[in-house]
Amino acid sequence: MDLFQILNVVLPIFLLICAGFLLGRLGFLKEDVNTALSRLIFYVSVPALLFRSAALTDLSEAINGTAIGLLAGATVLVAVAGYLLAFSASSDRRGVIAQGTHRSNIVFIGIPVITGALGSNETVMGTAALLIGVLAPVYNFLAVVELTLPYSEGRSNSDLLARTAREVALNPLILACAGGFLFSGIGLSLPLALDKTLDLLGSIAPPLALLVVGASMKFQGIKDHIAAGLMVSFGKLLLYPALVYFLFSLFDITGVYREVAVLLVATPTAVISHIFAKEMMGDEQLAGAIIILTTILSMITIGGWLVFLG
Repeated sequence: MDLFQILNVVLPIFLLICAGFLLGRLGFLKEDVNTALSRLIFYVSVPALLFRSAALTDLSEAINGTAIGLLAGATVLVAVAGYLLAFSASSDRRGVIAQGTHRSNIVFIGIPVITGALGSNETVMGTAALLIGVLAPVYNFLAVVELTLPYSEGRSNSDLLARTAREVALNPLILACAGGFLFSGIGLSLPLALDKTLDLLGSIAPPLALLVVGASMKFQGIKDHIAAGLMVSFGKLLLYPALVYFLFSLFDITGVYREVAVLLVATPTAVISHIFAKEMMGDEQLAGAIIILTTILSMITIGGWLVFLG
């Protein structure tokens, strides 16, 4: 990829985020509208895209147990390192910093980046569906552990962990991926009408997701958390994808698998991390600052990863 090709991938993504921000400030995407669109993307459009991609994937070629294990292992390592580095921080900030280092925006930014850079063919999207199906439960589980650990002394978290297990099991992204791969595994093929319906429904996800991300961005209080936000950004946007790239290369996993994995984890911190922080006694202002800083800086770093991946 030359510089012109990189710009053609990166600029549309971040121009749509800027457009979403402006539409939010102008009142076209008010908070209730943005919330409804976010739910539409998360519960309907992206699951349709992932189900179709998984259903059209040849499982004998798609599943790579080593790659899956390495990606999950790298994520856990980054989470542990983030928590240990933030150990001296206050209880409400420790878990927020830790989840900020690894909880990637694999849906709202990851899918648009992948389709823009690698295309939306069956190989690319089938690989993306498989890896998203792995990352989603890992991210949710780690976030709960990181945000409850600072307050865990003398408390039982069995109810919380049970609720998290239910939420992971009922996560629409995981269900869509699992359903699609099951559909493929038993040798069924999508009827043409259903295939086209899922394709149309899934195609609205990438641009609409970017508008929603932009409209969700709020800059209040960010200046008080710049130092912590920059530290998290360094780990999230550079060290985490670098570790994934190194481990995949070490085990000779290259091509689409490595490219999709690196681009997924090179995305900024997920917007949902703010919701987790708010509901689990974390510093929600710090969570918001991390989301904004990683999103802004990722305009540069994602371009850098595209150059590096060639």
